[in-house]
Amino acid sequence: MPEAIAEPSEMPESSCSAVSALLLRSGIGKDPIQATLIAVLLFVLVTWVVSLVLCLGAGSAFAGSVTVPFFGDYISGARFLVVAPILIVSDLVTRKWSVKTLMRLKQDHISSEDAVRYNLLVTKTFQLRDAASIALGLLLLAFAYSPVWVDIVKAVQCTNWQVVTTSNHSALTTAGHWNAYVSQPLFRFVLLDWLWGYFLWASLLFKISRFPLRVSATHPDCVGGLGFIAVAHSYFSFAAFAMSVGVCTFVAQTVLETHTNLQAYSNLGIVFVLLVLLLFLGPLMVFTPLLIKTRREAVFTYGSLCHQVNSLFATTWLDAKREDTKSVDSTTLIASTEPSTLTDLNSSFLNIQNMKPFVFGKETLIAFLAAVILPAIPLVATVIPLKELLKELAKALT
Repeated sequence: MPEAIAEPSEMPESSCSAVSALLLRSGIGKDPIQATLIAVLLFVLVTWVVSLVLCLGAGSAFAGSVTVPFFGDYISGARFLVVAPILIVSDLVTRKWSVKTLMRLKQDHISSEDAVRYNLLVTKTFQLRDAASIALGLLLLAFAYSPVWVDIVKAVQCTNWQVVTTSNHSALTTAGHWNAYVSQPLFRFVLLDWLWGYFLWASLLFKISRFPLRVSATHPDCVGGLGFIAVAHSYFSFAAFAMSVGVCTFVAQTVLETHTNLQAYSNLGIVFVLLVLLLFLGPLMVFTPLLIKTRREAVFTYGSLCHQVNSLFATTWLDAKREDTKSVDSTTLIASTEPSTLTDLNSSFLNIQNMKPFVFGKETLIAFLAAVILPAIPLVATVIPLKELLKELAKALT
């Protein structure tokens, strides 16, 4: 007798992130939402608040004593207060919609013959996402990079809240040690944990696209009935927003410290936007071959059917009238169901002709573009008047 395989709906939704799952298992959080909120608070406390207290004690929190004080380090502040918390919380949302998507796929698009194989694939993916050994490996990898981070920080010839430079010799402050060996590794761990979860989701979509999915060429969403996948995937725009915040604060910090022209980073901004779109929309393109094949085959099959039905309709209602073999009037035509059938069939063929090669549409594209562009508005507004900038953005997104 085959081993029982868990259904997607039975899989725990608590493993939104490794930190939240750990708190949930330890009993600190009663449910996934509470565990996630506690995880965010603990992260901010350990990474940002402790560093702040150490800087206050050393007198390097505010401008005056050092070139770059704690409150003048926008990169670290953005990482600990915005980027990491959003990534932790976003896993809670994307996990929920991922489960809904997997259940919908099984219900409507997976045949009964492939159900067991589908369940096994999804279950293995969730087990990898929740594996404690992998989370531990990511944590060790995050901390192993600390010596490299220290060398990078010391190489910057600038006295700041992390480093004190005297006579060409750089040494970490107490806050700098905490940041290098605790705060930054924890941030890298959150980032790696999110990347691991997203990689598994993208890999799962690719493997599912290899199944003989049941798609309907005449579905009104014009993507074979798979449009719900893009709806769920669009919630990853929260992560795209967090990434954009990190990049924008890095650029802002660099511009302030080096006094370079912001326009010098325009090419970097374009490349970043393209990379983000590729990162988040790329996994949805795995269904493109199926959609193209479905449309191509449906154009022939439904085209032939439409031709036959239209010819039969013409023979019944037009040729018969011209030959005067029977009386045909408008009342008889209205009472007949044939015009309605013909209209429905022609409408279905129009849906086939309008089929798109991608499961995502303009709404999904705009969601990710907005997530990337919004954090850059305050930065770009220093060069372009905000009113004109908003007008141009409105034109581009509509």
